[in-house]
Amino acid sequence: EPSIELSKLVMSESDLILATGGPGMVKSAYSSGKPAIGVGPGDTPAIIDETAHIKMAVNSILLSKTFDNGVICASEQSVIVLDKVYEEVKKEFKERGAYILKKDEIDKVRKIILINSGSVNPKIVGQSAFKIAQMAGVKVPEYAKVLIGEVESVGAEEPFAHEKLSPMLAMYKAGSFDEALDKAEALVELGGFGHTSVLYTDQVKSRDRIEKFGERMKTGRTIVNMPASQGAIGDIYNFKLPPSLTLGCGSWGGNSISENVGVKHLINIKSVAERR
Repeated sequence: EPSIELSKLVMSESDLILATGGPGMVKSAYSSGKPAIGVGPGDTPAIIDETAHIKMAVNSILLSKTFDNGVICASEQSVIVLDKVYEEVKKEFKERGAYILKKDEIDKVRKIILINSGSVNPKIVGQSAFKIAQMAGVKVPEYAKVLIGEVESVGAEEPFAHEKLSPMLAMYKAGSFDEALDKAEALVELGGFGHTSVLYTDQVKSRDRIEKFGERMKTGRTIVNMPASQGAIGDIYNFKLPPSLTLGCGSWGGNSISENVGVKHLINIKSVAERR
């Protein structure tokens, strides 16, 4: 039977440990006395500004959140929308099958997102939006793709602000691009240091915003105009990130590397150097 003790024994006999899991697992790997590569959790924010292609942005987010019912650690956990296009984005989410929770429904869903320790409730992980709504006592259509809670706080006291590992999203309104960046920064700091952040904007007209976004986000993957899940794992939507489902978070997230883990991290490289 799997156990912490057995895991420690296996790690003590390994040449190299690749630890993908919770903070406890990663810490245990780094404390094993053997070479270890650990990766961290994500709390991915996605900003949609007024220059973005709204249909593409919403479609991309739903594609990402519904893939494997949201268990990919890079998937969007929050959407921050500029005020000018907020209602348009909200309407697009509805038309594409997302369910916007009413105020009383948000309160019901809040109660099942986290457990007492502050970690995500394992009962909701990877479940469908319909099943999660049933758990919370909320009636939604069976075809509902994602549950969206319109909230304000980006602090630890707001369950929707945390990593949810399920087809659920927090939705925030921002009065300016700088305010959107502030909210995204706070969400990354809350639970996704070093992981992933997303910006939907006009790639031609908004070069300054893309540059500012890249500078401000303390994430190893700052991706533009692509679904977070599929974009962060590389190769599908871009050729900049190596294909991998193991995503390093660097020193920001307490990891030894900040890039996508690949074969090069698992082999020894021997160099023969001759005198010149």
